[in-house]
Amino acid sequence: MIAFLRGRLAAVAGDEVWIDVGGVGFRVAVSRQTQRRLPGVGEPVRLLTRLVVREEQWALYGFATADEQAAFDALLAVSGVGPRVALAVLSVLTPEELRRAAVLQDPAPLTRAPGVGPKLARRMVMELRDRLGEPAAAGAGGGASPGAEPVGRPGPGPLGGEQSPRADAMAALEALGYTRVEAEGALAAAAAEVEPDAPAAAWVRAALRVLGGARAAGGAGR
Repeated sequence: MIAFLRGRLAAVAGDEVWIDVGGVGFRVAVSRQTQRRLPGVGEPVRLLTRLVVREEQWALYGFATADEQAAFDALLAVSGVGPRVALAVLSVLTPEELRRAAVLQDPAPLTRAPGVGPKLARRMVMELRDRLGEPAAAGAGGGASPGAEPVGRPGPGPLGGEQSPRADAMAALEALGYTRVEAEGALAAAAAEVEPDAPAAAWVRAALRVLGGARAAGGAGR
């Protein structure tokens, strides 16, 4: 599983970007929302990714934020929705707009995406309602979704060009199969024993000890 890519933006071609990671070029399909957040060609870039395997085709999909990645995963769980349709929806709607449409059971915004007719849109909002959670309160930050830091530019935060060790550890834990909630909780607990500037490996080891202890306690309670 490829949790993220960090390198330099080599090219933008339609709905794909090419990322040079140590001399290896990765083709990554992205939404227009993510594409608008990218730096210039030749500059550092980092994208969260999801590898989708369909029959003989392997394709990478990239996301500017963890919220967009979660929305993509939720869309793929809808019957009849493939990765290209999911990406098309995220090209015309932010995760917050998609969440609002699902909560209000309003399929109209989704029909703006190519390949999404009224019937599919109705099924999507119906199945997404319990998967995306509640929309943010009106006026809270102009509709920005949690984790919506810009990609590819130097700076702190989960998706900045200069990735923090703790955020790298988060990506590593998710790649190991832990949910974001589990990883965040374990890293919060690990902060009591790990220095903020410690390497990612130290954060991962401490978080795994927390997670292992939690599972052991859960098993003992059965």
